[in-house]
Amino acid sequence: MTNPSTRSDPSAPLTAGARTRREIFSQPESWQGAVNAVLAGRALLSEGYYQNSARPLLFVACGSPYYLGLSAASVYRALTGRVAAAAPASEVLFNYDSVVARGAAPLVIAVSRSGETSELLAACRKLRAAGSPILAVTVALQSSLHRLADLAVTIPNADEESVAQTRAFSAMLIATLGAIAVAGRDETTLAGLQQAARQAGDYLARLDEPMRELIGRGIRQAYFLGSGARYGLANEGALKMKEMSLTPAEAFHFLEFRHGPQSMVDEQTLVVGLVSRHAASEELQVLREVRALGGQALAIGPAEMATDADDVAQVAFEAGLPEIVALPFYMPPLHLLAYYQAMRKGLDCDSPRNLKHFISLPNL
Repeated sequence: MTNPSTRSDPSAPLTAGARTRREIFSQPESWQGAVNAVLAGRALLSEGYYQNSARPLLFVACGSPYYLGLSAASVYRALTGRVAAAAPASEVLFNYDSVVARGAAPLVIAVSRSGETSELLAACRKLRAAGSPILAVTVALQSSLHRLADLAVTIPNADEESVAQTRAFSAMLIATLGAIAVAGRDETTLAGLQQAARQAGDYLARLDEPMRELIGRGIRQAYFLGSGARYGLANEGALKMKEMSLTPAEAFHFLEFRHGPQSMVDEQTLVVGLVSRHAASEELQVLREVRALGGQALAIGPAEMATDADDVAQVAFEAGLPEIVALPFYMPPLHLLAYYQAMRKGLDCDSPRNLKHFISLPNL
């Protein structure tokens, strides 16, 4: 099968969305780079964590990496049984006492593609002044965040020319999950993430046509459902749809969709469910209800989620994956849905309207 990332002549002029497409399909290399970065820094990560293991953990970021932090905090709590939270950098700056308990100095994991976002750097400086050590996860070598942090996991070959984050997000997700596995001494997850990187190429190749066909049916709005660690990823899916295709999109916990939002469902509504293994039957029932209301539905999840509802489209990854290891596999379908929706609407998702690669403010 032809690799979709190499179909075009690299010397030919780029068409609208070409950079984004190339970056989506280059994720096998960036996933592997993320695993390698964690393994290379494993000893330092382990030492840094155990020196600070009594501290609560706080993920701080802006935009897409904030949603990554929501998922990562959920994973950390489940894996270690310890306290973890996620907050936007602006909340640390302007509402510090509502984020950090009085007298606490959390271990901070700051996640950023560019490592140059003004409010994140300002938040990290504020946290360091209050006694918090900083671990940075980024794809940018020698960034300001890299220099500010006590320890950094920097992922090679994962940065992007496009504004909307795709491969950088997935790579930082894997690196963050790997760092959590090191903290929890979870060898199964570390080995699983290495296996995930090896499976990424085949997985991406079989996603392309189904996602294009699904978007080709026409949608006006989209909802993304996910619970537990998948809730942050559902928010990222909604953000990608808005950024890349200017399509209204929201995220909800799975069963919360029944409590009001389903009133919005019509024939031009797409509801995407990030289905877990442990609650698949309840989550798939929500998607069946969407179909009964006339909406379109897509289930993304492990192969064992197979349903007899033929009208619920499915993207399945390998059965039996630990739920932590499975998290990166939810992302490529979300990227491709947003990409094909942008293409259907004639938009250049390489350069979304009103957006920049990162936010730099002179007064922070």
